[in-house]
Amino acid sequence: MNQDRRRQAEDFLQPDEQLIAVCACEPGPGVPSPPEDLLAPQEPAALGRRIEEKLPRPLQQFFKARAHDPRREAAEPVPDPADGKGMEGGWQSAAGRFLVDRANAHGAQTDLLVVTDRRWFALTDVSPLWQSTPVMKQYWEVPRSAVTVVRAAPGLQGRMDIEFADFSWVAVTAATPAEAPSFAASAARYR
Repeated sequence: MNQDRRRQAEDFLQPDEQLIAVCACEPGPGVPSPPEDLLAPQEPAALGRRIEEKLPRPLQQFFKARAHDPRREAAEPVPDPADGKGMEGGWQSAAGRFLVDRANAHGAQTDLLVVTDRRWFALTDVSPLWQSTPVMKQYWEVPRSAVTVVRAAPGLQGRMDIEFADFSWVAVTAATPAEAPSFAASAARYR
């Protein structure tokens, strides 16, 4: 386990909670993106808000209307979770909620998946691109009992399938493929 990742995860531990494993990962191949209607609107950046406030009211209204144009939304096909090979279960399943929460965090591509003696949680770096120091944000948390199996897929370059108690599952890929088997083994050992 990378020491920087371990320190980042330790900042989110509850009193007397023990860290078991941390893995940098991202959604696996075939994992669909959540539909726009399930996502919270993204907060505009401070600079963007300041610029928008300076625009004349008709231009502000034009840009707001354009952002929510139903013709633009209809042109983008939304994949069904059942079609992908990286997820099973609907958007209301535990796997679907994991992906929706991840998308709503608006963080970096690679996240930290953390297992403790009490729970699972996920962190993402929400710092601006120009900032070199990561600013971690917790975007997802479930009790240990909500995740039933973590399976490292042999020969699939760091892929792990996370199965939930509601029988849904999602695939993630470890940023360092060699870490996947040890992360899966550590998570299973303390079940």
